[in-house]
Order: sequence, then C-alpha cells, then structure tokens
Amino acid sequence: MYTVRAVDVERPEKSAARRQRIVDAAIELADSEGLEAVSMRRLAEKLGVGTMTPYSYVADKDELLDLMRDAVAREMLLPEPLPDNWRVALREIAVRTRKTFEAHPWALETVPLRPRARINMMRHVEQSISVVRMLGADRETGMAVLVSIDDYVIGYCLRRRRRERMVEAIRADVGSGEAGAGPPDLDPEVAAAIAAGELPLLGEVFALPGRKGPIGAPPDSAFEPGLDWMLDGIEAVAARSKSGRGRGKSAPARGKRKPARS
Repeated sequence: MYTVRAVDVERPEKSAARRQRIVDAAIELADSEGLEAVSMRRLAEKLGVGTMTPYSYVADKDELLDLMRDAVAREMLLPEPLPDNWRVALREIAVRTRKTFEAHPWALETVPLRPRARINMMRHVEQSISVVRMLGADRETGMAVLVSIDDYVIGYCLRRRRRERMVEAIRADVGSGEAGAGPPDLDPEVAAAIAAGELPLLGEVFALPGRKGPIGAPPDSAFEPGLDWMLDGIEAVAARSKSGRGRGKSAPARGKRKPARS
C-alpha cells in the first residue's frame, strides 16, 4: 500500500514577498553599514533563516544588487499625473533622483555584470522620456537632455559623497568635531606657489576665514542653482529648435529663375 504525500509548492505571490524581504533587508544593511556588509550570510542572520535560504529566492549577489537598485529606483518616481510643465517636471525628477542617491549612496557604487531592464527603473525612464517630449525637440536632442541631467545629478552626488568621506577622514585623524579643523590640505609645492603669488586666486580662496573642508568640495547649496542653469540652457535650445522648425515651414518655396532676355 502506497502513501501519497502532498508536496508544498510555494505560491508565486508568496515567493515574491519573501524575495522582497531579502531585498529590503539587504538595502537596510547597505544603508547602515555600506555595500561591503551585504552578504548572503549576513542576510540569513538578519532574517533568522538558514544560510542557504536566500539562494532559494535570489540566484547570486549580482542579481541581489540588481534587485536592490531597482527597489530604490521606486523612490525616484514622481506621483502621477506628472506636472504638465516640462521644466517643473524635469526639475522634480532631478531633485527626487538626487535625494534617492543621497539616501542610498551605495547605489552609485554598484556596476551590474548582467544588467536587466527591471520595472521601477523602466518606469523612471518612461517618466523622464514623457517629460522631455513636452519640449517638442527631436529625439536626438531629447536623449541628450536626459543624459545631461542624469550626468549632472550623478556627478553632483558622487562629488558630494567624496567630500563627505574626505571630511570624515579629517575628523578621524584630528579627533575634532569641526570639519576643516585638521592640518592644512596643501602640498608644500602648492603652498610655495601661493606664497610666491603664482596662484593668486587660489590664495584668496584658502585665505577665506569661513572655509571648511577640503578644497574642491561643493557646498551643499550648489545643487539647485546649478540645476536651474542647466534648465535655462535646455529651454534656450528648445526655443531655438522650435524657432528653426517654424521658419523652415513658413519659408516660401523659391521658383526657378527665368533666363534673362538678350
């Protein structure tokens, strides 16, 4: 006589929920301790499961990082409906993207080996494209606008993150609570050049009484003015593009010149 035993097959929605728990736990670890703290072993400990359990839902660490990036991309999305003014909408996307990267700086440090087009990132791209289409520019110009805004946001966040690390290092070395209180960050050759008057403008910068932190570090207030300057330029390019197309449509066709009579 044979005994038939039911096999417990996990439902897809349950499996997806458990995978999301793993991704959320990984994001918490990366936010609090850095990306290097994220491992399957640490995740298993954090979730109170067996060491190999995460592998039932995530193939490997590279897929996990990809899922983590997509999860934080949800924070970049604007609520629908989008603003009907392209400048307002593009500015909000840029600001929200900056806040996301500042909340999860590790997301800038990961490079996927097998990148996939996942849903939240694709929603972010869809929103961005729909906003740029409001410009009425050609496709090539529109893509250039998107790349330029992305480069500005990512570049700013990377530089700000570098500043934070430099200031943290100074504080650790000096044991002071005030940024910039450490030893001079000038190479002797640079200091000599300033003293000799070779670098007079830099000499003025270093002589400023309120200067804090390493030189080259962007002030926290620099993001939005710089973004507005970019948007001003984009607006001017879009206006020229529309003006050029308008002239092209309205220009009368030229007929052939009649030969001169002899």
